[in-house]
Order: sequence, then C-alpha cells, then structure tokens
Amino acid sequence: MSPFRRHFLRLLASSVLVLTSVTPVRADLVTDWNALALSTMSTSTEAPVMARDLALLHTSIYNAAESIRGGYQTYGFGSYSAPSGGTLGASYEAAMAAAANTVLQSLYSGSSAAFTTLYNTQLGAIAGGQAKDDGIAWGISIANDMLTWRSTDGASSAASTPYSPVGTVGYWAQTSAAGALLPGWGTVGTFAIPGTGAYMSSLPGGSIASYLLTGQYATDYNQVKDIGSSFSLTRTSDQTNQAYFWAAGDGTVKTTGMWNEVAQTAATSAGLVVTDTARLFAAVNVAMADAGITAMATSYDTQFWRPETAIANGDADGNASTDVDAAWAPLINSPSFPEYVALGGTLSEAAAAVLASYLGDNVAFSLGSDINGDGSTDLIRNFTSFSQAADEAALSGIYGGYQFGTSTTDGQAIGANVASFVVGNNFALVPEPSGALLVLLGTGMFLFGARRRR
Repeated sequence: MSPFRRHFLRLLASSVLVLTSVTPVRADLVTDWNALALSTMSTSTEAPVMARDLALLHTSIYNAAESIRGGYQTYGFGSYSAPSGGTLGASYEAAMAAAANTVLQSLYSGSSAAFTTLYNTQLGAIAGGQAKDDGIAWGISIANDMLTWRSTDGASSAASTPYSPVGTVGYWAQTSAAGALLPGWGTVGTFAIPGTGAYMSSLPGGSIASYLLTGQYATDYNQVKDIGSSFSLTRTSDQTNQAYFWAAGDGTVKTTGMWNEVAQTAATSAGLVVTDTARLFAAVNVAMADAGITAMATSYDTQFWRPETAIANGDADGNASTDVDAAWAPLINSPSFPEYVALGGTLSEAAAAVLASYLGDNVAFSLGSDINGDGSTDLIRNFTSFSQAADEAALSGIYGGYQFGTSTTDGQAIGANVASFVVGNNFALVPEPSGALLVLLGTGMFLFGARRRR
C-alpha cells in the first residue's frame, strides 16, 4: 500500500472515530453539575466569587469536550494555552464529568460526597472500556491545568485586601456591621478581556465632587429617595416585588446563580445538545466573571456613597436640589461595598447579552427567586426576553433603595461591552477544512462536515 493511501485511510478512520463520539448526549450532564454547584455555593459564596468559580468549572467542562471533539475552538487566555490533542476516540462525556468533579472537589472540598455521588452516577451511564478510561484521564488533566492557572489569579486574597473608607462627603461609608466586601476583587485576573481598565466607567463629571453638583445627581438622588424608601408611597407593588426578587441576599444563589438558572431553562427549551450547552454556560460565566471583576474594580476605584448615606447628608453635598432626610431608610439593606457601579445590573446585562447572542433575545421564560435564603422559591416572575429581565434586575436596585440610576445605566454598559468581547473572541466554530483538503479527502469530506453540524 502506498504511503499516500495509508495516510488517507488514517485520516478517514480518524473521521469515523470522531463522528461516532459526538452522538447527542443528554444536556443534563452539564446542567446537573451546574445545579449542584449553585446549591453548594449558595450558603456562603458572593456573586463575583461565584462567577469566577463557575467560569472555571464551565470552561473546564467545555475544554474537556472540545479538545476531543474539535467542533468548537478550545478556550485559552494569557498564560493558559488552549488545549488540543485529546486522546483519539476518548469519551468526551467521561472527560466532561471528570473535569467537573475535579474542579468542584478542589474548590469546595466540604461538599465532596455530593460531587462524588453525581460523578459516579454520570460515569455509570457511560459504557466501560478504553474510551471511557481515556476520557476520565483527559478530563482530570484538563481540570488540573485550569486549576493551576487560576490558583495565582488573586482571588484567594481579595477579601483580605486592606481597605479603609475615606470618610468624607460623597465617599462610601459602611452602613452595617459587615466589613467592606471583597475590596481586592477588582485586581483578580480576568478570563477573557485584556484587563479591566478599558471597560471601567466613571461618574458624570469625572469625579465625586463634580458629580455631586450636577443636575444628574439631583435626579438620581430624588428618584431613589422617593421610590426606594422603605415606606415609599409611589413605588408600586410590582416594583416592590422586583426589588425583593432580584435582591439575591445571603443564602441564595445570588445574581450569578439566577442567571445560570435562566441559562439552564433556555438551553433546555432550545433543545441544545450537551456540547452546545457546555459552550453556552462557558460563555455566560466567563462574561459574568469578567463583568464582576470590572464592576468591583470600578466600585473601589470610585468609592461613591450609598443612597442612605447620601440622603442623610443631603445638606452637605453642595447641591441645592438634594434635601436631607435623616430618618430615611432603604427598602432593602445596602450591600457592603461602594455604590458605583451596580454589580447586579452589570452581571445581569453581561449574562443577558451572551444569551441573546447565542439564542436570540426574544426568548420567553419564567424564573423563581428565593427571597429569604431558606432554599425555597418565594416569587416567580415571567419574562418575554433576556433584555427585559436584565433591565428589571438593574432597576430593582433603585426600587430597593440602594442604587442610583446612573450606577445602573453605567453598569449595564459595562456588562454589554464585556459580553460583546467574550462572544466575539471565544468559543467559535472550528473553521471548515480548506478546499484543497476537502477535494483530497473525498468521502471523508462529508464525515468532517458532519461532526460540526447539529
């Protein structure tokens, strides 16, 4: 047999092996891990941390699959090289499960038994043999490489970064006994954007002193003073429900988790196969992770005060249109970090923009919310699009009395810009083979094409 023919048959055999390994698999291989991760994180993990950990989880799952399948370009960033060359014929389903288990066992070892149970259940549904064994080994390798890379991203020290409130007019002051939340999170390494600097925003006028004297500040101030008060007479019952629905307090899955639940519902409704579900979750969580890092960088760089502090000092801000009310209190307790920009609005817009890019915006869905952190659904709201839900999430901070209007608008802009970069630069289809190669392969052309089409 000629060397050319031997080479051709090897290519053709590889094509058949890849084709047989991409039989549609139940999407809950991904969503089961996502749901268990959310349940684990809800007890103590803050929204930006949750976004980082979920991005680590889902990029590992995604890379475990695509480095074997080759349908989408694998994820890489900075010093972390996109993996390639997964063992030929390995089970990508086993690789995905092994990657997920390895990541979560490392990040949340206290829930080891729950992860082991799910892992064993998923592996039990995969036929034994060399393909399964190779997939497990490859998935563990993918996850460990990801964990090693992220171990030096600064997340572990973000909560203990020294921070002291400035203590003057316009600057954030603690409104509860809780210390400043994650003051170093803005320096955590990003997943996709080349640093936070180009994505951060600033107050109108460029400084706190300038903004306080503007008509925009007076508008923001009087809006939240009126509609965000604990005893507001103008806030509607539906707006009150929105405020509580999106508050995402302690014991809940936080804003990050709520958008993962939206993604899960949307993926199921769209009938996505498991690999497309993995891609969607990786993109959504990478966007939220980088949006959260950027929002926190902006918050601690700006250090703007919360409405309750502002309204108690309305006679000291130099703006004649902001009347003081020392007895004013917000409907919902203020988060323990500076006000500008709105973290919830930023995260929500990032997630919604990715979902709309992948699935179209006009997707109807329902979402439940745990208001008091007891693990039960207290409210269910219905939406006609991802953007509607993102807008409502942003506005809820005003209705809750802990966010100014400019902060929500600028936060959404950050989220949209981050999402645009993530979608435009990651998780793309592998290009079709060149025309010359297609002609050379002949029948193999159909096989290579089939592996990428659903």
